[in-house]
Amino acid sequence: MEGTQPVAAPVGAATSESPAATVETPLLPPKQLLAISVYWLGISAMWGGYEIFGQQKVESFVGVATRGQTMGFLEFGAAIVSILVQPTVGTISDYTQSRWGRRKPFIFVGALLDVAFIYGVATSQSLIALAAFLLLLAFSSNFAQGPFQGYVPDLVADRQVNTASAVIGFMRLMGLIIGAALVSTGSATGDYGLPLIFIGVFEAVLAMITVVFVREGPAARPREGRSWPKIALEAWGTDALRERGFIFMTLTRLLFLMGPSVFVNISLFYVRDSLGQTGADQTLWLTVGVAAIAVGSAFGAIPSGRLADRFGRKQVVWSAATIAIVGILLIARAQTPVEALPGLVLLGLGNGLYIAIDWALMTSTIPKVASGRYMGLANIANSISGPLALIIGGRILDEVTRTAGLDAGPRMAILVGIAFLVAASILLIPVQPRAEPPGEAQLLAEATA
Repeated sequence: MEGTQPVAAPVGAATSESPAATVETPLLPPKQLLAISVYWLGISAMWGGYEIFGQQKVESFVGVATRGQTMGFLEFGAAIVSILVQPTVGTISDYTQSRWGRRKPFIFVGALLDVAFIYGVATSQSLIALAAFLLLLAFSSNFAQGPFQGYVPDLVADRQVNTASAVIGFMRLMGLIIGAALVSTGSATGDYGLPLIFIGVFEAVLAMITVVFVREGPAARPREGRSWPKIALEAWGTDALRERGFIFMTLTRLLFLMGPSVFVNISLFYVRDSLGQTGADQTLWLTVGVAAIAVGSAFGAIPSGRLADRFGRKQVVWSAATIAIVGILLIARAQTPVEALPGLVLLGLGNGLYIAIDWALMTSTIPKVASGRYMGLANIANSISGPLALIIGGRILDEVTRTAGLDAGPRMAILVGIAFLVAASILLIPVQPRAEPPGEAQLLAEATA
């Protein structure tokens, strides 16, 4: 079945395909799997919390008429920073030699800067200040994320990738949910900023756990006399376009994540304007909604690795898209919070199934010898999925709100997520695992020896 990969031979062993030496990556113990995954909980909590914070903050600055488009353009600016920073720093980390290894210095510095910049976001008193600190936060967060994402291809054996992907997916989902739930308490207290600052500190603590407990993987790649600017520019070499499976998988990731992102980015408006909840009821149903998505996500993420082993990774993704589409339809037509709950559970279930297997699919398509670079490029999809979904969905939200009223705006915007999920399912069809060419296999063997 697709998605499964042969286990590399031990160092010095010849394979039937080529005489190049390869190395078998040992299985990671559960503690190390947790250590390379836990920072995702903090990263996702920070951005999940910002989504709720940003909705109320932007609306307080610009009002109802242009809230959707303004949010979209703010996040698109942050996405541009992410696109530039993450692959570049990820590539630099591939070649970095330090006492801490090649990934940890970037994680340490980026996480500390996150705390400072998230404080600036939380205390912004104008749209310009919010935009400036959001861009700085995007820079620092991706300064850490680019190198951090290299740990899975660095350390995880092919036969353990489905399990690692499921753990990472679960952490990402729980982080988004925890962050959104904590900041949603601002509906009752009137203070959305303090929970966001707390999440920033929490994220930095998890980064330090990663720095202390994760063992480093292969040695740094040799620079061969090249300057650091040339190394940085390597991230943007056109050779990446020849990796067909990687390109299609990146587009699949982009469109699948855009599906649920429309709802996530306007969830506050949906609960308040479409379901008519205000004050304490708004806080209650935002919390209940987050819990419903959490339950669905957990039921999707936990078994996803085993399901992928049994039925194949693609089949899991196609099932996830179908379930999420049904969830979106139920959410869009719900007239009360209670009616929306089944749809929220299904949306969480589909999203959980996908996110938990996404990492395994992406890892199978990249050159392992340049994992920092390619995982950074792949994360462009993560960076721009929310902003693109919000620009498109936000435009629909604003237009429908003007012509059909507050109730209809969020409902119509949410439905556009179905088109994204259908497109993602189609683009997944040509994705196949990448076979490491003999030269790259030899480089990887030498780095891990």
